[in-house]
Amino acid sequence: AIEQLNQLTQQNASAAEELAATAEELSGQAEQLQQLIAFFRLAGEAGPALAASRRHEQNAGAAADSAPAGEAAKAVKSAAAKVDESAFVRF
Repeated sequence: AIEQLNQLTQQNASAAEELAATAEELSGQAEQLQQLIAFFRLAGEAGPALAASRRHEQNAGAAADSAPAGEAAKAVKSAAAKVDESAFVRF
């Protein structure tokens, strides 16, 4: 009975570790998604985009910069910098 309890405890600890790693990964992906869409804004709503941009600058780390998603974020940011905003219709 004690062996079974020990085995279940180890399985639960392993599952908890996996869930924590998955939650951390999802949190990182959500942050990257917010960064990618931060340049989309409506008239008078520059605040959230600017705040997201500042969060990105504060949270940018070497690991995120070397990750493929980090490369995609850089490419989108570079492309967004080249966009002529006068072509957009403001709502």
